[in-house]
Amino acid sequence: MSDFWRCKNPFYRRVSFNEANKTLYIYNYGCNWDCIICTYRIKLPEKTRIALEEIMDVMDVYARKGLIQKVRFLGGEPLINPHLKKLAKFADSLNLTVGLGHTNLSMMPPPEVTELIVGIKAYSPELHKKYTGGFDSRIIFSNIKRCYDRGIKLKANIVYVPGFVGCDEIELVAKALSEISNEIPLHIIGYIPVPGGPKRSPTEIELAQCSKRISKYLKIVTWSLPKYPDYKKAYKSVTILPKPQF
Repeated sequence: MSDFWRCKNPFYRRVSFNEANKTLYIYNYGCNWDCIICTYRIKLPEKTRIALEEIMDVMDVYARKGLIQKVRFLGGEPLINPHLKKLAKFADSLNLTVGLGHTNLSMMPPPEVTELIVGIKAYSPELHKKYTGGFDSRIIFSNIKRCYDRGIKLKANIVYVPGFVGCDEIELVAKALSEISNEIPLHIIGYIPVPGGPKRSPTEIELAQCSKRISKYLKIVTWSLPKYPDYKKAYKSVTILPKPQF
C-alpha cells in the first residue's frame, strides 16, 4: 500500500454542500487501516488541503443563514483527523446535527456525533486482521455496542467478496449485530475487483440470496452492486465552498 494513503498526518481535502438535504460534507484524507480491497489506496495522492478555520467559517455562515441543518464527516477515515473533535463541537454549538458518513469505528466518536454508518469488514478476528492489516474485529463490535448504548443512530454495511468475505462470514456479522439490536440496518455491497485483490465480483443472485438468508437476524437488509470504476483516472477532488448570495 502507498504510504500517502495510510498517512500519519491526515488533513481535510474537500468540503461540499448539498442544498437538497441541507448538509455540509467534510472529507478527511488518510486512513489508519490497510484494507486489501480499498479503492482509495490505488489512486494518486491528494494535494488539496483545507484549513480548519476556513471550514469553520463556511460552517458558521451556512448555519446562520439557515442553509444547513447537518454536518457529515467522511474519509478516508474521519475519526483519525485530530481536528474532528473541535469541528464536531463547533457544529454542535451551531445546533447542527453531527454524523459520520462512514467510519471503521476503530475508536469512539466525539460525544457530539448522533448518527453514523460503520463499514464492517468481517466478524472472525483472524480474517479481520488479514483484511485490515492487523486490526481486531472485537474492538469494532465493542465500539458498535458502546455507540448503541450511547443512543447513536447506527447503520452498517459490509462488502461481499467472493472467496474472501462470503455469505457465511456476513451471516456471522448479521448475527453479532442482532445481539446488539436487530433494528440496525445492514447494507451488503458487491465487491468491485481492485488490482492485487480478489478477482471476482459477486453476482446479483448471490447478493439477493445472501440478503434473504441473513434477514432472519436483522429487520432491514439491503444490497447493491456498484459499477466498475475507472482506476486510470487521477485522484482529484474538487473543493466546493460556495458563497451564499443574499
